Amino acid sequence: MILKPLARRMLAFTMLVLLSSNLVWARPFKNPFFDVGDDVKKLPPVNWIRSRQIDVKHILIDLKFDWDKESAYGTTTITVAPFSDTDRITLDAAAMTINSVKLASGADLKFDYDGKKDNDNLGITLDRVYKSGEDVTVKIDYRTNYVNTASGDTAIGSFGRGLRFIKPTEDEPNKPRQIWSQGESEFNRYWFPSYDTPNDFRTTELRATVGKQYFVVSNGQLVDTKDNGDGTRTFDWKMDIPYSNYLTSIVVGEYAEVKNGEYDGKPVVAYGYPSETKEVAATTKNLPATIKFFSDKTGVKYAYPKYSQTFVEDFGGGMENISATTQIEEMIHDDRELLDTDSESLQSHELAHQWFGDYVTCRDWGQIWLNESFATYFQALWDEEFKGHDYFLYGDVRSNQQQTIGTWNQGNRRPIVTKYYANKDAMFDTYAYPGGGSVLHMLRKHLGDERFFKALNHYLTVNAHQPVSTEDLRIAIEETTGESMDWFFDQWLYKMGHPIFEVTQKYDEGSKKLTLDVKQTQKTDPLNEYPQTEYFQAKVDVEIDGRVEQVWLKPQADNVFTFDAPTKPKLVNFDYQSTLLKELKFDKSTDELVYQLANDKDILGRRWALTELSERMKDQSDRAKILDAVRSTAEKDASWLIRRDAIETLTEVYVPQLPPGMAAPPAKIDEATTQMLMKAVKDEQSLIRAAALTLLGATHDQKYADLYLASLEDRSYGVIDAAAVALGDTKSPKALDALTRLTTGTSWRGRIETAGLNGLAALGDKKAFETSYKFATDKTKDYNARIAALKVVGETGKGDERAYPLIFKQFKTALDQTDYNGLFTSVVAVIKLADPRGQEVFNMLREKFKGQDNIAGAINYFEGQFKAAIKK
Repeated sequence: MILKPLARRMLAFTMLVLLSSNLVWARPFKNPFFDVGDDVKKLPPVNWIRSRQIDVKHILIDLKFDWDKESAYGTTTITVAPFSDTDRITLDAAAMTINSVKLASGADLKFDYDGKKDNDNLGITLDRVYKSGEDVTVKIDYRTNYVNTASGDTAIGSFGRGLRFIKPTEDEPNKPRQIWSQGESEFNRYWFPSYDTPNDFRTTELRATVGKQYFVVSNGQLVDTKDNGDGTRTFDWKMDIPYSNYLTSIVVGEYAEVKNGEYDGKPVVAYGYPSETKEVAATTKNLPATIKFFSDKTGVKYAYPKYSQTFVEDFGGGMENISATTQIEEMIHDDRELLDTDSESLQSHELAHQWFGDYVTCRDWGQIWLNESFATYFQALWDEEFKGHDYFLYGDVRSNQQQTIGTWNQGNRRPIVTKYYANKDAMFDTYAYPGGGSVLHMLRKHLGDERFFKALNHYLTVNAHQPVSTEDLRIAIEETTGESMDWFFDQWLYKMGHPIFEVTQKYDEGSKKLTLDVKQTQKTDPLNEYPQTEYFQAKVDVEIDGRVEQVWLKPQADNVFTFDAPTKPKLVNFDYQSTLLKELKFDKSTDELVYQLANDKDILGRRWALTELSERMKDQSDRAKILDAVRSTAEKDASWLIRRDAIETLTEVYVPQLPPGMAAPPAKIDEATTQMLMKAVKDEQSLIRAAALTLLGATHDQKYADLYLASLEDRSYGVIDAAAVALGDTKSPKALDALTRLTTGTSWRGRIETAGLNGLAALGDKKAFETSYKFATDKTKDYNARIAALKVVGETGKGDERAYPLIFKQFKTALDQTDYNGLFTSVVAVIKLADPRGQEVFNMLREKFKGQDNIAGAINYFEGQFKAAIKK
């Protein structure tokens, strides 16, 4: 499972959290994993692996659906074998009405049902005592009662529990009708009785009867589709390979099948909307190659009868249901959007789970890294294969490390593997995804590719179709390589922490020796009861003027390493390609950093030097030299990723970094930077063109208006986004008509219309009010574009009685649905409009997010902006 990495309705949530964490919220971070006291951070309760009274062999689910009541009804027939002689079994069944329980023969059985219990709440008295290992089959007739709301469940994000019914709404009348399920962590009990914990594997069959216009997607192979002659069809899916309960799934909707091809004779398909088959095909075309890549890397061929992806509305991200991944519909791109971005990471992550999470499954949720970290790292391996080694290092290794250390420095800390947690769903966190992904990268580098992938093959092979624990992985590595890895697992997985290095270098002309003094300065926290690593040990690669030598870092406070060097090195890079999860302070002169930025063959070494130089930009004595170096990098670096980052670094220099919703004054950019940007706006890489237009646009200078007008014709949506805002900021007489024209067409996901509206918001011309008001109230328009129109209404609607009621209505809808993008945009619009009635918005936000300190900080900040706007 991966949480909504690219859903446009969630983008502003990151802004809110960052704002509240870094700018305006001074209270100590409240760690959800700890019961925080005055002194010691106590461990959460221990979670032992659940004991099983029965071995589930097979489940047959046979359902129909009540769209009005958002309920499923029918039967589940389950075959189990008790571990001990018994005449009673218990199952997990949440929020159900149980009508009857019978034997396979039809004989009635007595049952008791306690909907208040979490586990074992459906008790069934059997007709006799069944021996240990003896099969018994029971058939349960029931109806589901749990209704997922539009806002989802705050404990598990926007995935929901069990079944979710999607239907048109007043605000989105064109929303398709769908039903989808979400089982992870333990939510399949909300739509069929079962043993709903991951340490049991069984086979399944699912029969679903739906209206004739609908298609049903589930696990395994579609063995039959029956026309019932009454306007309905029954779909029959069978999965004959055993797997864990939470991976059973269903999707119902109006779909077109897009055939991606096949792997090893097994179909690879996508189920998308009939109007989007071209875009679905373009987005998912690489899936067969990815399946082959993962099969080759692991040495284990894809195991299931087919692989499908089905795209649904209002989903939390992606979910690796066995052989039948459910994906967020927003991951589909048209050919123009694919110029700027793709969905390879999300698709490869969920596909990787078919090996790590489905083929083998974590035995309990404290071991969730065995699912999510492996999917995160294999997603990175596909990036390495598909986009190159530099992209892998930059976009995956560096990103994973930054996320993990960022979470740590916020105060949210735990070992990657632990039995101590208060909420199993909260275990799907940074440490389960990029944290463990960082550890797997270190493991791969320590073992080397040949031994690493050989060990993974052994791990998968000996544990096929079984629940696993971290020790199974460690033992597989030891059995394959002969190397004991206890120390590695202990310091990186069972204990928490990461090294913080302070490195100094000294060169001796007489002996021709380079000495590196490497201190580990991290401190263990005596007030935290989780186990912690005091000092770390590892292989470390050191780059010296292009050559790379490896040293062994001992687990001690200070390590000193000496290297032969015929001349004083110009470039020393400690931890070449940044293998280690670490923080690093390496004192270097500005000249040394400039040299490293221009010459290091390691892309992460160059990026580190760029970061260090950007920090030194505040020192006026070196500012000109650093600016020259960064401009040169923006123009000449071999990687477009570094060139883009160099432009964004310059943007931070020239444009004040203000909180969301605040406008910066016009930027004053020197001629050399301007000339570099004029070249960059013609770069072949669209994201560089967009970054250059953004910085150039910060000048608000009308002399660039024609450049922005020309850029509105670019094929890249990202370039159009940047050009539209830049044009609006110029206040050029040409802007109003040009930006208004962008809002009149129909584009993919409303991308061009949204760009035009964002440009009109920057322009702030009152003549744009009617355009934006009509757009915001036209329910045939794209939802996200209508939300963008609110910003224009706020900017231009002061004094118009229609403005505030519209903004408030959209705010209320977003609040009810916990739509963070809608909330953010509505709040900014309320601030811009400065209508005193807007105070109710902040009161309602405070009530909605009561107890969520990080969001409360953002609310306080925006409320302050609102009050200041009213006083103007």
